[in-house]
Order: sequence, then C-alpha cells, then structure tokens
Amino acid sequence: MEQIKPQDAQFLYTETADNFNHITLLLNFDGPAEGDKRDVDYGAVIKFLQSKLKPHPIFSQRLVRLPAELDYPYWLEDEEFEPDAHFTVLSLTMPGNWKALREEVCYLHSQPMDMRRPLWDITIFTGVNCNGANKNGFTIVIRLHHVAIDGVGMVKLLASFATPVTDTDEFSQAEVSDINNVLSWSDVAGRAVKNRFRHSVNLGRTLLNSRTLVGSSARRYLQTKPSERLRVFPTRFNTSVAGDKIFDVVSVDLKVLSALRTLYSGATMNDVILAICAGALRRYLEKHNELSANSLVAWIPVNARGSGGSGDTGNNLSAFTVPIYSNIADPVARLAKIVAATQNGKSGKSAAGLLLNVTKNLPATEQYLFARAINATSAASSTCNLFVSNVPGPAQPISLAGHRLESLSGLPPLGEGMGLFIATPSYNGKLYFNVISTASILPDIDFFMTCIQKSFSEMESKL
Repeated sequence: MEQIKPQDAQFLYTETADNFNHITLLLNFDGPAEGDKRDVDYGAVIKFLQSKLKPHPIFSQRLVRLPAELDYPYWLEDEEFEPDAHFTVLSLTMPGNWKALREEVCYLHSQPMDMRRPLWDITIFTGVNCNGANKNGFTIVIRLHHVAIDGVGMVKLLASFATPVTDTDEFSQAEVSDINNVLSWSDVAGRAVKNRFRHSVNLGRTLLNSRTLVGSSARRYLQTKPSERLRVFPTRFNTSVAGDKIFDVVSVDLKVLSALRTLYSGATMNDVILAICAGALRRYLEKHNELSANSLVAWIPVNARGSGGSGDTGNNLSAFTVPIYSNIADPVARLAKIVAATQNGKSGKSAAGLLLNVTKNLPATEQYLFARAINATSAASSTCNLFVSNVPGPAQPISLAGHRLESLSGLPPLGEGMGLFIATPSYNGKLYFNVISTASILPDIDFFMTCIQKSFSEMESKL
C-alpha cells in the first residue's frame, strides 16, 4: 500500500467528465518482409508485455480515494485483477492506412479509463499498412494514467520492453507477502492528520524560500514599462478542450535538427524545437488572419529527477514558461531570442516552477479545491498558449518480443483552456512532432503539420 504524491494528484483532480488525463503511447511495427509467410503470434506478444509489466507497481494496483479527499489516495492491490482483461486485439479498418489508424487512436485517447481497476490498458491493432515498407504490420497502443507515470517514466518503461524476459520480470508485485491489502481507516485517519501538518509545514517552507524570487519578480515587473511586460494574449488554443481529441505526427532527421543548434551560439535541441514550433504557428495563424504582434508563450515541462533519474512511477516535474517569438519572421533571429528566454527560464526564476513547487506541498483537500478552481476558470490559459515537451527516447533501434520497432508516437493529455500540446519524442535518428488538440480548435491539422515541415525546412536552409 503506497500513497500517491501531491504532484501525482494534480493529474487526478484536474480530470473532468470530458477531458481525461492519461498518456497514450503508439509503438509501430512493420509487416513481414516480402516472401515471409509467418504470421505474428499476438498471444506471444501479449505474454511478453505482461511479463515486462508484471514487476511494475502499476501492473496490478488500483487507486483508492478517501472520502471528501481528506488525504491523498492510495495504491492498493486489486484482488480481482485479471491481466488478460487489459488487452484487446483489433483488426484495423481497411485499407489500414495512417488515416484509419489515427482515427482509432484518437477515439481510444478520448475515452475514459476505468478508475476502479489498474490504470492501464493495451490495444493491439493488426493489419496496419502504414508502419513501413511492408503490409500487415501492427501497432501497440498503451494507455497509462498520468497519475501513475510521466513522460520520463514512459521512456524507462519502453526501455524495459527492449530487453529479454528475465526471472526478475516474472516476479509479481502481487506476490509480496508483506503488502497490506486492507485499508485500516483508523490508520489512514491518523496518517491524514500527520500529512496535513507535514504538507502545511513544507508549504510554509517553500513560500519562505521563494520570497526572494517573488520579491525580485515583483520589482522587475514594476520597473518594466507596461508596453514591455510579458503578457499571455489568448489565442484559438486557449479555449475548452471538451470532446474528442485529434492528433497527427511528422518526423524530422535528428542529425539535421542537431546541426541547427549551430545557427546560434548556446542553442540547445529544445531551443531549436521551440523555434520550429514558433515558425509553424506563425504560418498557421497567418493563414487564418490571427497572427498577432505579440509572441505566443509556451509551457515547458522539465524532468526534476536529477542526474540519477531514479523513480519509474509517479511524476517528478518542474516547468517554466517562455515566449517563443512567433512574432519574429526570421528563424535565426527567433532562435537567438528563444535561447536567451530559455536560459532565463531554466535559471529557476520561473513563476511556473514556483507554482508547481507550491502545489507539490498542498494538503489533499486544498489541492483538490485548487484543481477544481483551475478548471473552472481555465486559469492555465493565463500562463501560456501551448505546451511543448521534449523527452528523448532510445537512440538505437530496439525490438520487442522479436519485432523491430519502426517508429513511436505519444499523446499526452490536454489541460482545460490549453488546447494545443506539441510532444517531441525521439527514436533511432528521428524526432517526432506529435500534435494533440481538438477538432474544433485545430480543424485543419493536416495544414498545421505542413507548417511544421515548412518551418523545419526554412531553418535547414539557413545552415
């Protein structure tokens, strides 16, 4: 029995009846080579995935919430857990192309998870003809709730899939003899009182340690001319994200992307990605006569695990917000401004980072009420226009259960009032721009993907 952390709870409490906080991962596998008549043994693939998930804490544990959110929920072993019930094998609608696969994945991503059982499920689509040069490939779609894992944890989970099954994989968390599978409400109540005191003390300490940042930020704000103060101007992306979600993916060469860092001294891969996103947004908004003289502002999640990178479950994130200078036409000049902005943001002077540090220390009831207020007011839209996240994946090709992984994609959740998320995982020499939104916000997503390609090509021409 383990209690979730306050930051994990944010992804539980901000979930609504029409916007769900799970992560969807696509693992794409090509079909058999010409002349190879062997069929894929999907039973063996499922058995392999079960073996790899078995040691993971989220495999057989369900989430138990307390009445009135008096304290943070607990992970508890699910006595009725049936691994096979979490797997589905479906044949993709003909002709098995990218459009058909994308529609199925969007539908899956838009559906709620059963919160009464372990928060993961896997769908295997067969007859996929868009994963490589050959027909009859397959795609594994994994959904995991964000309360249990973040992007870095997903990459670690994927890395574990790439290794052979071992005796360790056969070990089951459910077989641990000292797990208390019964909630003692008297113990829980006592712990709730202690946790409230502990979180309150930590919150006070966080605010005290942040007084310098708050004071300097206030002075800097007052000393800046009103016309020069950074503001977040609402766009078409800052609206309700209710309803079905959409997504698309375009890939670029990772070596070329890395070379683009030479366009400006000190530029990182993340800076280049932001510059490409800004160029794409500039093109898109210009076509719709919505391009503003004001820059869009992006929310950038940051892995806070430290150099050790310990912890495969839960969330350990910080964040900062930066202008991405979508109002600058020249890509090199835009990159230069982004470099300066991100260096300042990563220096620890970010209001977004302070906000996350504060919420990490809120008692459960206050965290719940704060999350509901965030949703009700769409407060996230006052801090940024979009999310951009970069989580590097495996640099070399990997295989799962004897099948080579051709490409991968990911769909993170959207925040209320924040209708655009650009996730950029990498794998085997390519970086993938994954665009997630809703049909009402981004009705011409195909054009937006073209804008990303053109923005990348424009920067490449400057080399």
